[in-house]
Amino acid sequence: MPKKLTTRAKILIAVGVIFALAFIAGELIDSYPLRMAAKTVPVLLMALYLLLQPSKGRFQWLVIVGLLFGVAGDFLLELSPDAFLFGLIAFLIGHIFYILAFLTDCRRPVWGVAIFAYLYGVGIFSFLDMGDMGDMMLPVLIYILVITTMLWRAAARFHAPGVNHASAKAGLLGALFFLASDSLLAITLFVYDLPYAGIVVILTYWIGQLGITLAAAWAGQPSPTERASAG
Repeated sequence: MPKKLTTRAKILIAVGVIFALAFIAGELIDSYPLRMAAKTVPVLLMALYLLLQPSKGRFQWLVIVGLLFGVAGDFLLELSPDAFLFGLIAFLIGHIFYILAFLTDCRRPVWGVAIFAYLYGVGIFSFLDMGDMGDMMLPVLIYILVITTMLWRAAARFHAPGVNHASAKAGLLGALFFLASDSLLAITLFVYDLPYAGIVVILTYWIGQLGITLAAAWAGQPSPTERASAG
């Protein structure tokens, strides 16, 4: 089982929650300075949490780099609508690092999961095409391909031999929440302008990043069944 939270982890969580609430307040009162000051901090703290772990392997370092690209994406998306494409690219690169991380301890294909993930990608792209993507059509298509691949590789770790169960579960939930966040964001941008979508998008996004962070923190630890058999 995952270890109990340390005092340091509790402090990081408390600071992260404060900045998350500050960003949500910025959304509600439409304060650009408050949003800019607060948005990047929660994910930056997740990267810091992994950096402070006593032992880090390839999985952890790949996720740390992915999180930092997420921080860059957060900043760029909030900076200006003109920076949207650059923010999209930053998140895309982050997903590639997550894919590489998930491949470090599981390479089994699980083609059924791949088919499901890519069918979802086809479905969401077709739905977005009902709106007005304009010049963003190709970048969005590439992004959907990458994030659905990330979901596939996260799901492939679930119940895979040698993969910590808590890590696999956290990674899968993280990928699902991340995909839900990006899907809602894309629908809001290109199809319907949904009320309060920004708050739902950021909350599901943070949960997604947290899930992937915990997947990295717990990766490599023996599952309870493995410890029992070893004993």
